[in-house]
Amino acid sequence: MKWTSNAMAGAAILAATGFAARAQTPCPLPTNCVSNPGFEQRDQFSSAGDPVGWHNLSNPVESKRRVIGDAFSPPAVSRTGAASISISTPGNSAFRGMTTDWRNFTVPGFPFYDPVFDYANGGDIVISGWYFIPSSAPITGDRCFIKLNVKRGNQDYATLDPMDGANPAWLIDGHTNDQWRYYEIRWPIQNIREQVLFNQDQGYFSIPPYPDHIKITIGRFGFGNVASSGTIFWDDITCIQEAPPAPCGCAADYNADGGVDGGDIESFFIDWEASGGCSDVNQDGGIDGGDIEAFFLLWEAGGC
Repeated sequence: MKWTSNAMAGAAILAATGFAARAQTPCPLPTNCVSNPGFEQRDQFSSAGDPVGWHNLSNPVESKRRVIGDAFSPPAVSRTGAASISISTPGNSAFRGMTTDWRNFTVPGFPFYDPVFDYANGGDIVISGWYFIPSSAPITGDRCFIKLNVKRGNQDYATLDPMDGANPAWLIDGHTNDQWRYYEIRWPIQNIREQVLFNQDQGYFSIPPYPDHIKITIGRFGFGNVASSGTIFWDDITCIQEAPPAPCGCAADYNADGGVDGGDIESFFIDWEASGGCSDVNQDGGIDGGDIEAFFLLWEAGGC
């Protein structure tokens, strides 16, 4: 695991305005924290015609909101409603895409549109959506996928980059035979916390404070100076953070793998440092040194 430094689209606008976010844009629905998930609404503040809640991170000629019947090629498609986004290429393999890392100018404090994130008490992050690649315009020369970052302000705390090879099914190329296909990424909370603690140990930041929002980037990512072609459409994007597993089981077998060993110690301390999970072992309502003592008494005894 390693931390990746990325250029932040929101940094420029933050510097220009001098404002700091006071809160996150609230989830539009309990079942989906993505604003404008179907890209139906156009952002009145965007000269490039971006959809509300999204920002073009590259050339708007290649990454843009599309509407059925518009004048662009290939012809626009939409899974629901009349709109979607399309991501094309300038002809050489290079990044193109859209992100939620954008300021909401309709709310005081200009919070990010990035979905909210609960580091200490939340569960896994699940991102889903639908994509369509015309058979007449297959993706070649690069790969398309959804990349995630958990952040506080403009600081990255952890990254899920499908290019790391965790799941080859998350990488898209070719075409979909003119059909919409479902796409889903699950980012386990345990993995997020491990990355955050690792990156803190490297000196990139200190916790608390904890990350509080999720940057979603929908894009195509290049492999160097090679030819690329094709267009991908995306629609109906969903983001939820699941509740943590409950109830807490045997504290000694903290990672619930059926054995009591060093892996349980590591899992316990990841949650304990985040003041989350099942780390209130002595169940006194607080997470402190007493929980460490209670955990090791149970762990050394090899039972609950």
